[in-house]
Amino acid sequence: MTPTIDLTTSGFWFIFLLALAVLTPITHGALRRWVWAGVNLLFINWLLGGDASSMMAILSAVVAAHLALQLLRCRGWRALVAALGLACALGLFVMHKLPGLSQQFGTGVVNPLLLAVGFSYVFLRLIDAGRVIYEGGRPPPDLPSTVNYLLPFHMLAAGPIQSYEQFVDQPAVPAPLSPRDVMGGVERIALGLFKKFVVAYAIREVFLTGFHAPGSYVLFETQMNYLWIYLDFSAYSDIAVGIGRLMGAATPENFDRPYLARNLIDFWDRWHISLSQWIRRNLFIPIQLSLARKTRGKRAMLIATFAFTVSFLLCGLWHGISWPFFAWGAMHALGLVVTNTYRELLTRRLGRKGVKAYKQKWGYKLTAQFITFQYVAFSLLVISYPWKELWA
Repeated sequence: MTPTIDLTTSGFWFIFLLALAVLTPITHGALRRWVWAGVNLLFINWLLGGDASSMMAILSAVVAAHLALQLLRCRGWRALVAALGLACALGLFVMHKLPGLSQQFGTGVVNPLLLAVGFSYVFLRLIDAGRVIYEGGRPPPDLPSTVNYLLPFHMLAAGPIQSYEQFVDQPAVPAPLSPRDVMGGVERIALGLFKKFVVAYAIREVFLTGFHAPGSYVLFETQMNYLWIYLDFSAYSDIAVGIGRLMGAATPENFDRPYLARNLIDFWDRWHISLSQWIRRNLFIPIQLSLARKTRGKRAMLIATFAFTVSFLLCGLWHGISWPFFAWGAMHALGLVVTNTYRELLTRRLGRKGVKAYKQKWGYKLTAQFITFQYVAFSLLVISYPWKELWA
């Protein structure tokens, strides 16, 4: 998914500096929540070009989401509210991903609003908050906190996806920043800008052709395409983490050198970490626990296989409702199932100590990293290659 926020515009950085200036001196928790909500809404208003009617539509949606989350703690209403809320959120998500469908039904004006706020990520935050509140894990948010959780301006472009528990548990007023904290935040922002506008830009301009180069160059471009996607995507996360650190807004890490992953399970512990953790919390574990209860703990491998498959097919469709994204999700589901099965068989044969010793062998490590890198690179080829031109 391509972020809709242009980091080269002065508006983004002006609002960041404004947020820094107005939030830093505030030491009252409630006041800070309202001011932070005002900054986030100001950013949305800037994205919409000051369109009053569009802004009112988004405000109405936020209020509706706030009321729905409040009702989830009411025992007599929460099942109905959860079902209706999920249906509405799914409907908006489908319209967001299929703009032609929304235009067909005369609701084409909705899609630009959903695109502006990065609804793909808002959708996941909304599901996460709804699940936690429904299960009684945390209380529902007040109105400004609803804005701040669903629409944090520094995480709208490309995440990360902050968990609702982390959002609620962060201190109302962060501790004062030390000079080292300030330098760390500034360095993280600078790193993100360098990765995006220098390294990723150079790779795109020098090596990438949109897979239009003839012959075997497609193999080399597949490798560079993976590196470019990683650098460009992780750059947004670096900037978001740096901004969050300076403003005292908890912002989760999203990448941990995924190109060094030994297998697909390790890869998803390193790549888009906040998304993989969301999948684990809201899809994989609930599916696994539900089936484990029904089978009384039997057929654990079969249950894990089913949970991986459903979770990552849906992950693919979350990225885009199309056959290439479905195929990408299927490739990762297959890779995860094979990895999990191989790991289980290896543990049975060698034991835990034997597996640990096996993994420490440098030849195994390099081979596993190479295979994983190639598998991920070719899975990205599935969604990057211009298939429509090939079939035309």
